[in-house]
Amino acid sequence: MTRRSSSLIATLRQQIHTEKVIDIMSISLLDEEQEAEWFYSGTISSYDRCAASYAAQNDSISEVEDLLTFFDKEIPCAASLLDAGCGHGRDAEYLSSLGHTVHGIDRSEKLLRMARERGPKSHFVEGDIRSLPFRDRSFDGLWMNAVLHHLIPPHMLQALTECHRVLKPSGLLFVSVHLDDSSGWQTKGQDFVRYYARISGAMLAEFLRDARLTPVRMTSRSAESRWLHCFARAHAG
Repeated sequence: MTRRSSSLIATLRQQIHTEKVIDIMSISLLDEEQEAEWFYSGTISSYDRCAASYAAQNDSISEVEDLLTFFDKEIPCAASLLDAGCGHGRDAEYLSSLGHTVHGIDRSEKLLRMARERGPKSHFVEGDIRSLPFRDRSFDGLWMNAVLHHLIPPHMLQALTECHRVLKPSGLLFVSVHLDDSSGWQTKGQDFVRYYARISGAMLAEFLRDARLTPVRMTSRSAESRWLHCFARAHAG
């Protein structure tokens, strides 16, 4: 058994909080796709379990208000928008207050419940950003804040390709990622454990271009910042 598999098994035991015996041999033989689904399941379970504390700690719009303001200036008035990975609905609520029609999608049922309560004028659905349940060219803009880095690299490209599909020609995408030099689980507190994939600015730019999205602005908060913020336009066709 690899060290990576042993670490995964230990983390999963913590994540699911159950005494059920895990078939160690089965987990050690998971292929990349199956292993990724274990990562995602653990991350989603963690968001569900810690939904209330996560929402309370991330309820201030101030940390992204300048980015939302730029986004608003670059899209049409009364735009149709998608908040992909909307969480508890903080950003969707702000965009809705500016007069836009906002749809939100997330895989955490508990965070979606909070989003619906705070944004009754918006439309929230449970779903996967790798397979968005919307028609082609549905949105003028797509907001994806702190989501993409939870996917393995092949799935990042898959998600960005879906973003291009549902955006109108020249539609605006915002995506932010946490820059990491390695992939693995990150723990915040006893119960909040999330998977982060290795990604760099160069990787993100390449994925965007491969997905027919042209980066128009890439920034970070400071030279020491581990967060990268990118705006990109969808190619026509």
